[in-house]
Amino acid sequence: MWKKSLKGRLTLYIVPPVMLTLLAIGGVGFHSAYNEAKDIYDTELSHLANLMLSLLRAEDQEEAARTDVDKDKEEKINPDILVLSKGFENMEQGQESRLDFRIWKNDKLLFQSQQASDFEEERVIAGFSNQIIRGKEWRFYVLPDAKSGYTLEVAQKSKVRMLLINKVLDTIFSPLILLLPIILIVTWIGLRTGLKPLLAVSDAVNNRSALDLTPLPTCHSLAEIKPLVASINELLTNLDYALKKERRFTDFAAHELRTPITIFKTQAQTALKATDDSERRVILEAQVQAANRAANLVDQLLTLARLEHTDIPTESLSINDIAREIVEERLPLAGEKKIALQFKQEAVASIHGNKELLAIILSNLIDNAVKYTPEHGNVIVSVSMQGQTANLSVCDNGPGIPEDKLPYVTERFYRVYRNQQQPGAGLGLTIVKRAAEIMGATLILQNKGTERGFECVLQFSDSI
Repeated sequence: MWKKSLKGRLTLYIVPPVMLTLLAIGGVGFHSAYNEAKDIYDTELSHLANLMLSLLRAEDQEEAARTDVDKDKEEKINPDILVLSKGFENMEQGQESRLDFRIWKNDKLLFQSQQASDFEEERVIAGFSNQIIRGKEWRFYVLPDAKSGYTLEVAQKSKVRMLLINKVLDTIFSPLILLLPIILIVTWIGLRTGLKPLLAVSDAVNNRSALDLTPLPTCHSLAEIKPLVASINELLTNLDYALKKERRFTDFAAHELRTPITIFKTQAQTALKATDDSERRVILEAQVQAANRAANLVDQLLTLARLEHTDIPTESLSINDIAREIVEERLPLAGEKKIALQFKQEAVASIHGNKELLAIILSNLIDNAVKYTPEHGNVIVSVSMQGQTANLSVCDNGPGIPEDKLPYVTERFYRVYRNQQQPGAGLGLTIVKRAAEIMGATLILQNKGTERGFECVLQFSDSI
């Protein structure tokens, strides 16, 4: 669900990094607080040890100054130290921050606090260290004084520091846990508000009729949404153009098919009324021509549809062999009008293309040339090379095409007015142009200048 929701995905992209950042900040704060607490507790141990050492030194100095001191009297501990020890012992039983200590002189234990008795006779190295005593970890600070012979051991349970750590963790992470739902809610509300323009575009598209292909308004679109709206508008424009093009194609196809069918029906009705065989034969021949025209139109429509919607495979082809083959096929057609159809090989050329497409191109070009060239005319199919470009041309000495009509002759169902007495649907050059585009060739249509005639040139820049 989250992967299919833009708001959900954005929430996943925003909230976890924010929480990780907060956790990182909390971790850094915890590490800093832990080290600070460690330093504070260690300083406390150090200060206490130095304080007791100072008191012991002062007591020794006072003892040395008295002349009436009994040299054989047992060593006594400083009263102030006894007060400190008493204060530690009077702490409440649940108080875990209590300190314990031992005082040694010349390797002899002089005094220890009540709980320090658990330390037994084990000695601890000088300085700070962690010791495990009876399954509990203690933090020790040992201060030896070589001059007076005293060694002071001050200790505190490591559990005290863990209690502080827990407090720090609670202080740092409790607000973060409370912030998580707030961050989620605020982020979700912000995303809903921020995505409203995108939802507005979605609603504008959903509420449209299937026939409404007008562009979406862009005046109120945000900068991030404008590319999306522009792409949708471009798609709508292309769809509108394609639908209009297909609509025109359908209208023209229906019109062109209606004409031979109407003729065929009229002639059939006339044939039914005919009284002699000669009249009926003339009508049947006209019906055959009308049927041929309809069949040719259907073939062209099917060819054009196949070119628009089919992936065409390519292979290595010899233009000369295919051109010679198509010319031989079209010789009977040219012979009916006494037209000299020739193949002229000026060079040998091969290309990567589709044999069927090349045959369709040549067949349509030769049929057009033969159709519009007068009797006893000439149609020449030639293959030549110009650098790395292979040229396949079909040239005739017919009437040509007016210059102002040339840009339109490759459009569907377009026919030059002066040539409309010839049968046809205006799809031949449309098919040729589309087939040439699929093969990556360039189609050039031109009159022969001062000479009478018309020339169609197909240029292949990827000759092999």
